[in-house]
Amino acid sequence: MRSLVMAHPTPPPPPQGDLEALRRLLLEPEQQALQALQDPARWEEWVARVLPKALLRRVQSDKALQYVLNPIIEEAFVRLAQRNPKLLVDILFPVLLPAIRRAVVNLFASLTQSLNQTLDQVFSLQGLRWRLEALTTGKSFAEVVLSHTLLYRVEQILLIERTSGLLLAHRVAEGVSVQDGTLVSGMLTAIGDFVRDSFDPEAGLNAVNFGERVLVVEQGPQAVLAAVVRGTPPQALQERLLDILGEIQTRFSDKLRSYNGDSAAFVEAHPLLDSLLEAEYKRPENRRPYAVLVILGLLLLGLGGWGWSNFQANRAWNAYLERLSNTPGLVVTEAPHRYEVRGLRDPLAPDPSSLLAGLPIRAERLRANWQPYQSLEPEIVLKRVQQRMDTPATVRLTWRDGVLVVNGRATQAWLSRLRNLAPLLGVEQLDTRELVLEAP
Repeated sequence: MRSLVMAHPTPPPPPQGDLEALRRLLLEPEQQALQALQDPARWEEWVARVLPKALLRRVQSDKALQYVLNPIIEEAFVRLAQRNPKLLVDILFPVLLPAIRRAVVNLFASLTQSLNQTLDQVFSLQGLRWRLEALTTGKSFAEVVLSHTLLYRVEQILLIERTSGLLLAHRVAEGVSVQDGTLVSGMLTAIGDFVRDSFDPEAGLNAVNFGERVLVVEQGPQAVLAAVVRGTPPQALQERLLDILGEIQTRFSDKLRSYNGDSAAFVEAHPLLDSLLEAEYKRPENRRPYAVLVILGLLLLGLGGWGWSNFQANRAWNAYLERLSNTPGLVVTEAPHRYEVRGLRDPLAPDPSSLLAGLPIRAERLRANWQPYQSLEPEIVLKRVQQRMDTPATVRLTWRDGVLVVNGRATQAWLSRLRNLAPLLGVEQLDTRELVLEAP
């Protein structure tokens, strides 16, 4: 018998449109999400939502973001200054002007305080004790004053590569004499190795006392920052060292990893290290600045005396010049300086030195240059005529409205001689109507 095999009929495939609809129904949310991820506008919207909070959280956690943004902000600031300096001036002027005023006020206050301290150190009992101490100990007076007034002073800052112990940078405060910084870094590395080998492999060196100084150390993964401090350093200095070390390791991490012995790569770190070279002094007692007041009083007294003396001298000199101007036969042409005069003088005029009578001016202080000339002033002309003409006692000469009037009795010869010499003597007109001629 033949077996009969019953074949089930296969259902017909669904239409293509139904598959697409089913695919859209199942995958549409994922496809929309993928398309949104590829849309830059949506990315900007999402980042804008979370960026402020992310930046705030990052700033609160550490200062890495600040170190990264600093170069960008500095470059933008430099470009702004180069492109539009006037805009930068307009922005900064309202801020800088009050700051400049405060700085000037603080500067004068600081100068006054410094002057008072200097005078106290020189003239006070304390200053005398310090000078005596300087003489007995062989130290300079400045060293003695520093030892009594200084709380602490950062004299040196050393940046050292941790693995090799090589000196990367060495900064020194002004006026401090130091040895080679490489020797200090080598000593510091040797002491640190001794501490780890002898006590605790994980231990680090934090401070070393030597004489009047303290070596404060902060260690990082790649570098060591050490400060040589005179006096007692505060805890805040340790924290500042740690902050600066963290900033250096963030900004110069690539250079520290690739360090090959060339310290020139760390010149840019010098401003950071210089900011640690600070000092703090004992605050002086709130005393009245008697020394400053005394000095200012003496200065004011001296200035007042000088001003009064100068006023008196000017008044006397002006009075002398007025006497010269009012004296017939003298003409002042120039008085460039006090006690210096130039002019014209008729030989018959009085001696200019005689006009100093009653004035507080010494004749030897005068520098006078008189050029001779013939004066036409009536008084001088009359003297000249009487001197040259040998005027007899019976003749009286007067000057009236520019005319020489001759009165009295004289001979014809004398009158003729007068008429001939009158123009030479400065007489332009003669009036002899009142003259009576006598026989020779």
